[in-house]
Amino acid sequence: MIRPSPWPELDRLARFVRASDSLADTLAAWTGRGLAVEVMNRVDGVCPDPLVADLLALYDGARVQDRVVLMRCGDVVVAAARSWVAADSPALTPAVRKELRSGADLGDLLRPLSHRRVAVQVAATRERATGDLTTPVLTVQARLDVGGTPVAWSDETIFEAVFANDGRTARRGPLRIAA
Repeated sequence: MIRPSPWPELDRLARFVRASDSLADTLAAWTGRGLAVEVMNRVDGVCPDPLVADLLALYDGARVQDRVVLMRCGDVVVAAARSWVAADSPALTPAVRKELRSGADLGDLLRPLSHRRVAVQVAATRERATGDLTTPVLTVQARLDVGGTPVAWSDETIFEAVFANDGRTARRGPLRIAA
């Protein structure tokens, strides 16, 4: 027997996040407002964790760019992400590699390269809303590919604030995510 979900809106958001090529674009559509992506920390030349190196199919000794970003809807943080980017990947154009080092938004840089975001894991961390906008509700592990080549791995956290709309859960109509 299939039990009804205690939080159907979270299940719906998880499906959209799983199917999307851009977390920021998906959350902007979900909230119905613009979303600002703020790079909080960026470190070039980091020796990646062996698991990340394996997931990105990096050669021995390869270095990555470690990035931490916050996604805000107005003054409220709705998501955070930590990404490891293979900034020297041959799948990236020289212009993209240069812009990465200047701190440009990763999603904006990859968009014209026909990238694909592969949500490897999407997991709910709560069954019900807590009323605390800073409570994580979804964790996501995603890989970004350009031309079939993995170029970034991202650990993403979506907070309960994504459901806030003047303090109440928003009633939503159809949400269309471009694939």
